[in-house]
Amino acid sequence: MIHLALVLSLVSLAPQDVDEKSNPFDGLRWSGDQPEVQVDGTWYKPVAIDGIGVEEILIIADGWSPGREKRFAEDLVPILVRLKWKGDAKVDLDLRSLKDGSAVRLEDVEMTRAKRQALRASRNARESSGARGPTPPARISVEDARADIEAFGAGLKDQFAYLGLGEVDLDRELAQIRDGLTGDQADILDLRLELHRLLMRFGDGHAQVRTKLPLDQPGDKYLPFLLVESSSGVVAVLPDRSALVEPDAPVVRAIDGKTIDEWVQLARPYVANGSPQLVRRRVLGDMRRIDDVRRILGAETSAPLKVTFSKVDGSETVERELELSSRRPTYGTWPRSESVILDGDIGYLRIAKMDGAVDELREAMEEFVDTKGLIVDVRGNGGGTRELLLALGGYLIGPKEPAVVGNIAQYRLSRRFDEDHLEARYMHRVGWDGWNDRQRKAIKSVAAAFKPEWQPVGEFSAWHYLVLDRTGHAAEYFYDLPVVVLSDSGCFSATDIFLGALELLPRVTLVGAASSGGSARSQSFRLRNTGIEVRCASMASFRPDGRLYDGRGIEVDVEVLPAPGDFLRAGGDAQLKAALERF
Repeated sequence: MIHLALVLSLVSLAPQDVDEKSNPFDGLRWSGDQPEVQVDGTWYKPVAIDGIGVEEILIIADGWSPGREKRFAEDLVPILVRLKWKGDAKVDLDLRSLKDGSAVRLEDVEMTRAKRQALRASRNARESSGARGPTPPARISVEDARADIEAFGAGLKDQFAYLGLGEVDLDRELAQIRDGLTGDQADILDLRLELHRLLMRFGDGHAQVRTKLPLDQPGDKYLPFLLVESSSGVVAVLPDRSALVEPDAPVVRAIDGKTIDEWVQLARPYVANGSPQLVRRRVLGDMRRIDDVRRILGAETSAPLKVTFSKVDGSETVERELELSSRRPTYGTWPRSESVILDGDIGYLRIAKMDGAVDELREAMEEFVDTKGLIVDVRGNGGGTRELLLALGGYLIGPKEPAVVGNIAQYRLSRRFDEDHLEARYMHRVGWDGWNDRQRKAIKSVAAAFKPEWQPVGEFSAWHYLVLDRTGHAAEYFYDLPVVVLSDSGCFSATDIFLGALELLPRVTLVGAASSGGSARSQSFRLRNTGIEVRCASMASFRPDGRLYDGRGIEVDVEVLPAPGDFLRAGGDAQLKAALERF
């Protein structure tokens, strides 16, 4: 049995003269979600470590719980190894000066355990004190709030790729928010909510407006179950996935007297104006924080939870009053399966995260070389990096078949972005000298017919292309048999690109449900007075036929929704069954 989950304990593959628990930086702090590092008493923005881009490092770190801040400080060597680093205890650092933005290169900087321990101790001290850096007050002067509103607009105009998407007059909307501030003081959480609602209207699935101030309040309660979409409608599942809340009447018809559709409509302004499946999935997930949702909508918090359940055919309803939970339930990875050869000699490749685990993928494909078909399961995969797509594409494209363009994009021009801004997404301009002849031919053919459904507004880079082709790896072979890819609305970001590229291959069929839709190359900036952090897309990303990834998602060839019991540990799997029926 082959397990594709990333296990940190396996990172003993580091070069022998490198301590796995080492780091080259004397200090580490964060500006938004971007690191700033100290070397020999000077602070810099890190660009690359031994030629490996920091953006690539952060993408991997995001996929390793609890995320980039801890992992960049404590697991830098394992992440570098995952990115094929073959370095030693001294590294070359490419940096940018925080004073003037100039490029700085420091060679042979020693990586030590003491530096990592100091970073870890500093982070632990901040956490134990209840702060991740300076925490803003809950209220600020109206004058400072208005200054941040102006900075919010300026930041979007400088960095946001989807600024012209949708019918939103940014200046008018900001003026209304600014003019709505009265008195001497402004509430930061209220302002954050106003800015968040505005940003959501553009349809960027990665966008966020957040603050260090806690959104929950003392005593807040949560749903005692998970809400999931099934072929019978929305059902409630116990958090440990041992049972449905109401097995004989599993469908949730109403909560607090409102139908699920009513909840979705009420909550729409607070999630990205994306595909219907993205909106619905995010609303169902956000409803776990039921007291916070109630508070935003002006309803009573901590009130008893009244749920109306029904049988699948709607013939009978059950009214229940449930006790709220003091802990927010978590979805976790689902399905919880591993790569294996299934009955009928069908390979089953489970990819739960786009975490760059290419070696594990190649190990699996070696096992599947003599199978009669292949199922690739990316359900619930919220994204990450694109290495697995490129690696798998190398097996699925024949030596005499053309290369395939899977993504076309351009980024908003800003002084914050370098010319290689999309390199971490494996996207390059037409004139890039790394293309081979057949890749250039594929780009030329697609570019000639490419007509984007929406034209980015403002100053943008030249078009960039992601190309799938054979990689030339020694273990690679041509898998020329049918391939079924399992998808659902949990697929997002890099997994959208994965699906959108593989669907173009002749032997691939997509089964399940449409993905959520998102492709961003997100950037963030922080508002000085409130400490509010704004995250937004810097690139406009398209499928080769001109359709946007954001707002659409990737549709499937064969739609199959899970049965209510498929979300349980001992349940079935209607989507996998449908995939097997394709062979």
